[in-house]
Amino acid sequence: MSRAAAPRRRAGAGTALVAVVVAGLVVATQVPDPAGDVGGDVLYAVAAYALVALVLPRLRPVVVAALALGWCWVVEGVQATGLASAVNAEVPPAAWLLGSTFAVRDLACYAAGAGLALAVDAGLRRLAAGPATAARPRT
Repeated sequence: MSRAAAPRRRAGAGTALVAVVVAGLVVATQVPDPAGDVGGDVLYAVAAYALVALVLPRLRPVVVAALALGWCWVVEGVQATGLASAVNAEVPPAAWLLGSTFAVRDLACYAAGAGLALAVDAGLRRLAAGPATAARPRT
């Protein structure tokens, strides 16, 4: 990605992050479980993807997805240790970032969210790039 394209990607990632966080809050508070829990986990991974793309806009989408998924899985692992619960007890808003209880299903939801974000990002980047170079007439 060129230096000129990085600000556009950063702006898009920031906009996506805000939209996904709002959607995640709506899902977490308004959609009953298990759909709300699954939707929230998928959106958490999409938000992680948008955050990585915002901070590191020149990374390839597959690397952004790997970092986002890695973060989500690490957070889920921390939940299994009980550390997340201890932090949440001292700082209740941390529960929005760290969650509370380990669930194997969440690992699959995070993979689905990172994959969804990867597909959308890669598709948008292809659209922004325009027609393939091979399709352009030679001069």
